[in-house]
Amino acid sequence: MKTNLSSLSYLKWFSLPVLAFVVIAIPLNLYFEPISGELTRIGHWSERDFGWQQPQPTVAVHANGTSITNPDVVVLGDSFTHPNIWQSYLAESRNLNVLSFQYQDVACVDNWLHWVAERRYPNLHTVVIETVERGFVPLFRNFNNCPRRTPKSFQLAENNVTPSRPQKGLTLDAGYLIPTATNTLRAAWSDGSMVSGEVINVPLSTDKLFSNRKANRLLYFADDELKRSWSDKDQAAAVANLNRFQDNLAKKGLRLVVIVVPDKSSVYRPYLSNEASKVGYPDVFEQLKTAGVTNVNLLSYFQHAAGETVDLYLPNDTHLSTQGYRLMASKVADEAF
Repeated sequence: MKTNLSSLSYLKWFSLPVLAFVVIAIPLNLYFEPISGELTRIGHWSERDFGWQQPQPTVAVHANGTSITNPDVVVLGDSFTHPNIWQSYLAESRNLNVLSFQYQDVACVDNWLHWVAERRYPNLHTVVIETVERGFVPLFRNFNNCPRRTPKSFQLAENNVTPSRPQKGLTLDAGYLIPTATNTLRAAWSDGSMVSGEVINVPLSTDKLFSNRKANRLLYFADDELKRSWSDKDQAAAVANLNRFQDNLAKKGLRLVVIVVPDKSSVYRPYLSNEASKVGYPDVFEQLKTAGVTNVNLLSYFQHAAGETVDLYLPNDTHLSTQGYRLMASKVADEAF
């Protein structure tokens, strides 16, 4: 009998904290709303404040992978390429077969370019290398060789339709809810720049750029600021290597197009409240143009589009919205195809 009483007592003291957490966590989750964006997740900001409200257009995403046997265009890119959204718009508008790869699946850029040049796809005429702006110098400043192996394109089913609204769900993670509650209180008492984890939260001069509740604030990835520390030597080396890639492909009858997707902070920089935050950043877009590397300058285009397109970049994420990807594809099609 004594053992049973001890077990019941242990169960009671174990259950009370769990019950108390659930009682607190569920209302917090309902208030903050379920995690949807990358920046709200890693920066501990609430979806209630930064989740997008305006519906995005849907798009039938084309298949990618082994089903594409004779591409007109091959693409190597990062997380802006993996959803296959801008490539799908491009393929539709220019009647192209596009095959895409991610950096982690090709060993190294040199290996991928060598494979592409020797693969001899009959219809292939254009090679696209895409990178987000903050990755430009780290990715291209060193021309690294690596063991030869066959790159693998990522697999994606045809007609995979992107969601038109943020995802819903239940988040009971104390590691998210408690810091998010703290940040919500911080934001209530501060109207300046705030840093939380890997995310920077800064005031904007207007609330017309995004559809979220706190549309007068901008969330962006803290690594965007690392561009300020890039040396002139490293920038020049990155551009020179891309020029070398272009020359090598030209010898094989292939054309290189470089697409640097601007960092979210770069696009919205003209709209920041703090004037001091707008200076001191390199312009890799102009450097590519000056060096004669065929590229699509999305920076000025996106800065203009941001003033006319609500949620060009998602307010809770570092990536483009579906509408943003559509505009990206339109610019790429007009300038490169």
